[in-house]
Amino acid sequence: MSLIPFISEGAMSKTKKFNYSNEMFKALTEQSVQGISVADTDGKYLFVNSTFCQMMGYNQQELLQMSVCDITAPKQENSAFNQEKKACEQNAIRMILQRKDGTTFISEVINKTITFNELTYTLGVVQDISERVAIEQALVKSELHKNVVMQIANDGIWDWHLQTNFVLYDERYYTMAGYANNAFPYTFEEWEKRVHPDDITHVTQCYQAYLADRTNTFDVEFRFLRNDQSYMWIQAKGKIAERDNNNKPLRFIGTHSDISVQKKYQEEILHQAHFDSLTYLPNRFLSLDRLNHACIEANRKQEHVVLLFLDLDDFKKINDSLGHDIGDLLLIEAANRLRHVVRAVDTVGRLGGDEFIIILSGLNNIKEAHPIVENLLNQFREAFLIKKREMILTASVGVAIYPNDASNSAELLRNADSAMYNAKAHGRNTYSYYTSYMNQCAQRRLAIEEQFNGALTRQEFSVYFQPKIDISTSKIMGAEALLRWYNPALGNVTPDEFITIAEQTGHIISLGKFVLQQALEYTAHWHKYFNSNFQIAVNLSPRQFRDPQLLSFIKKCLAEHNVEPSKLELEITEGVLLSGHSYVDQVLTDINNQGIKMAMDDFGTGYSSLSYLRSYPFDVLKIDQSFINDINQTEKTKSLINAIISMSHAMNLKVVAEGIETRKQLEQLKLFNCDYGQGYLFSKPICAKEMTLLLKTSLHSNLPVNQ
Repeated sequence: MSLIPFISEGAMSKTKKFNYSNEMFKALTEQSVQGISVADTDGKYLFVNSTFCQMMGYNQQELLQMSVCDITAPKQENSAFNQEKKACEQNAIRMILQRKDGTTFISEVINKTITFNELTYTLGVVQDISERVAIEQALVKSELHKNVVMQIANDGIWDWHLQTNFVLYDERYYTMAGYANNAFPYTFEEWEKRVHPDDITHVTQCYQAYLADRTNTFDVEFRFLRNDQSYMWIQAKGKIAERDNNNKPLRFIGTHSDISVQKKYQEEILHQAHFDSLTYLPNRFLSLDRLNHACIEANRKQEHVVLLFLDLDDFKKINDSLGHDIGDLLLIEAANRLRHVVRAVDTVGRLGGDEFIIILSGLNNIKEAHPIVENLLNQFREAFLIKKREMILTASVGVAIYPNDASNSAELLRNADSAMYNAKAHGRNTYSYYTSYMNQCAQRRLAIEEQFNGALTRQEFSVYFQPKIDISTSKIMGAEALLRWYNPALGNVTPDEFITIAEQTGHIISLGKFVLQQALEYTAHWHKYFNSNFQIAVNLSPRQFRDPQLLSFIKKCLAEHNVEPSKLELEITEGVLLSGHSYVDQVLTDINNQGIKMAMDDFGTGYSSLSYLRSYPFDVLKIDQSFINDINQTEKTKSLINAIISMSHAMNLKVVAEGIETRKQLEQLKLFNCDYGQGYLFSKPICAKEMTLLLKTSLHSNLPVNQ
């Protein structure tokens, strides 16, 4: 049974902050004989176990629509939830609760407050103590009822005569701790010897405050020594049973209850809320709480905190190709390696997925962190042995320093995250220290993401066209459609800035449709008035391949503008093919079956696997600008470009050279029989109106070459 089905939709967002293991949570709560609940700061229930439902007479769904105040019997001085707020940590309160059928009972609520980064929850354990209360009241009223009290099965009874310090215990008091009856003397001092040394001060303060009438109740939890020298958790409750003529207490009578199992449940539930269930590292909430505390301490002691933000490189590919079970084993091993790198005072935490943070605190000199970072990366350069299989898994690490790089823990985390992305951008398997430039980039990215919303509706995007030239005739044979964005707040946003963000956010789907629609609309016009063989090239991103409407939209646009499929060329990069998804193969096959041309863009970058040209139905290969720039610089580049062109022709592919900027580059490409070219030598990307004028001019002469 999962925790999630117990929780109302309204509370779902808050519930996600609890990182419980469902199976463990079921074992801990459903076997409990006490009612267990979790409430938010307003008293609204986020979770209830079956025992609590049976106790109250409601089903789980009903209780999850209610708050603590809804089940509190009327005409009480304070609501249960307000009492819980005022109660000391881990102390118990007594409340009269009202069942669904209207009957009431006396309950005892033990609460535990959990706080993470200003978010607070209350873990409550509820027990029906109606019978116990009745017995306690009878005990205070009359000594004649003492024999009844002594027969309580689970509670030990004590009767403390304050003037003599003589304490009478019943048999259960001894046996619940593993002692034989009358195993130790009836003195208060003998009892004190068995209270845990760390608890005795708190217990003493509690009973002294009660006996001095500074508190209204005596209710305290502490650890008590068993006969086998282990400690059990005891909850002690008591009442003054007799006073002298001056109202001075003479007898103090009460019960001891064994709450060891209950305490174990509480501790394990709290562990689930604090620690990651897979790696057993501190989870996101505990990690960030420790980071905040480390920064506060560093500020007080004038020290430094170094935060390492670590992300495993290409971990998603491992999950996708080998399965999540292998991925989980890798995460566990990665966590173990991280533990062995840091000092005992440092914290290694898992934020989620394949992201980890390492908090190096108490540093007087930030240079102390450098060998730790180096050692950390070395740990990941060694192969992982998972199920007799060796795998290489590297990591990228971002480093940020408090207070040098941030004024608080939240800012420190953001800056370490930015530094990590910078490490990935510089080849991965490395680390990067945070700089102010990264912050500027992060702010720029955030501004771009904000302005994306509604930009297409506001008509901020436009399509530009860069002519493609037939190198043998110097005539315009087509153009590549390129997206441009001008935003009033940001100015001109370059494609390098916004295309990647559009890909990640999903905006690329609507932008891609806009480009295709505009490109085909103008192409139809140019076919009619200038060149019926004019070809238009449009880029397709990897994200567009996941759009199930892609092919139908392309066919619709071609038909709407009456453009032949053979006049449309779709450019894709090898990043699309590297994904290895089966749907990519199907989409490419469907595109080819429509008679639409396909071009391999940016050839020469990345892997540039020749198997792609053999396995997929490409018509055109585009040589990347970086190769063209060096065509006259080295003989190796010149020979390589010549080989690419010859190989492409042998495979019946046309070749486009991108980024031609000089006459010498053009002449060399002519010698190699390159088919087409584009670049600033002929024209920069221009708007549709300028493209129309250029086509009109080229009807009567060759395209003029820029000097």
